[in-house]
Amino acid sequence: MNKAEKERLERRKRMLAREQGHTSTKPVPGTSGDLGLRTPQPVHRSEPTAEPPSKTQTTSNLKSLTPLLKQRQRRRNLFVAGVIVFVALFIAIFTGAMSASIALLADGVDSLTLYLNRGSGGWPVDTGISEPLQIEELAGGFVELGSEDVVVYSAYGSRVRSFQPGYARPVLAVGGTRFVVYNRAGNELQISSRTRSLFTRTFDESILLCAMSNNNTLAVVTESGRYTAQLQIFDPSFNQTYSWQMTQNEGTPIAVEFAPDNRRFAAGTLAARDGQLSCTVYFMDTAETEEGPAYQATQGSMLLLLDWQSDSRVVAVFDTYIAVLDPRTATETARYDFGGATLQSAAPGLRQTALLLNIRGGNSLVTFDSDLTPLAEIPARQAFGVTAADTELYLLCPNAVECYSYDGVQNWTRDDLAAHPLAVLNADQTLVFTGSRVEVLTEPDE
Repeated sequence: MNKAEKERLERRKRMLAREQGHTSTKPVPGTSGDLGLRTPQPVHRSEPTAEPPSKTQTTSNLKSLTPLLKQRQRRRNLFVAGVIVFVALFIAIFTGAMSASIALLADGVDSLTLYLNRGSGGWPVDTGISEPLQIEELAGGFVELGSEDVVVYSAYGSRVRSFQPGYARPVLAVGGTRFVVYNRAGNELQISSRTRSLFTRTFDESILLCAMSNNNTLAVVTESGRYTAQLQIFDPSFNQTYSWQMTQNEGTPIAVEFAPDNRRFAAGTLAARDGQLSCTVYFMDTAETEEGPAYQATQGSMLLLLDWQSDSRVVAVFDTYIAVLDPRTATETARYDFGGATLQSAAPGLRQTALLLNIRGGNSLVTFDSDLTPLAEIPARQAFGVTAADTELYLLCPNAVECYSYDGVQNWTRDDLAAHPLAVLNADQTLVFTGSRVEVLTEPDE
């Protein structure tokens, strides 16, 4: 065997050894230097091991990130709040709730101002109006209308404001905390809160009547060029929300009364049918476009008063009878006919009612329960008016005020008044008006 074959055999052995996992350290013949042919081994480079962060470093890092996280959270909260406010404002404006909310806030400010200034007032007071045309309760106090002046008093006996509307035939209509003075000989009206004037409006046609709801929604009935009359309703910000054009068949409104929900209303109309004047009471909903149910009064009877007491009870007083109506169906649920007696005064209470009737030449005070069943009949001599409170009645006589229960029992009499009583008002306190003087009506001392 020659030398070349030996080297070839030696290389095969080394290759076989490498395949079997053995390493040879013998040099490779024929190579320069003493380099040995070894099986290549994987190289492991040691990397520096990172030490885990200490607790102090972790806390420091979290503290450094906290302001950034809070800022981002605050921005998200502000964005969400902005979106909510925008949506709420859009809904409020779209639904008309914004004007009611603003009006409610303004009325709240008025109430707070009057309360803080309550120490400057007290009963009795002198209003300066000796011959009032109207006296109406207003948020526990009252508003009084004279031929030239209007005065407003708070529930604490403080004079809040006075003004002169300058109308030939001024008339009042009162809501919860506001009132309107309008001119029945013209086409202008003024809306006021307890403390200031709010709106003045001139209509194209003459004003026939106005009415206000508990939330100060205003109904205005005017003449109409194409129709018998037009009834318009305005929200507390004096934006028109409803209109009803009334035909000759429907008649001309002579009374309007809002429901406790401030959305529905009853409108009593007068029209000529079969050669006689006839009254109809329509029960309307401002959220509906169609005409509601209608109650047809007895032919020849004149509507004098509407009193919407609950969702299912409206008292309608006519010159010949009184009826309790269900506004959902426009049907009578109770009725009392006067039987030829002449009505002098009517005072519907919460559930009970009092009427002052002239029977056979003499006046009588007649009281009724919720079903218009008579409870008592009391001789009233020269009495000319009656006012109803929750549990008591006040009979106005020429020189006295007599207090009765609904069962006909006389509780007491005040005959020491300064002058002829003009009115008794069931305000925050029961007030009696004698000339220009107003005082609290209380039971006389024994």
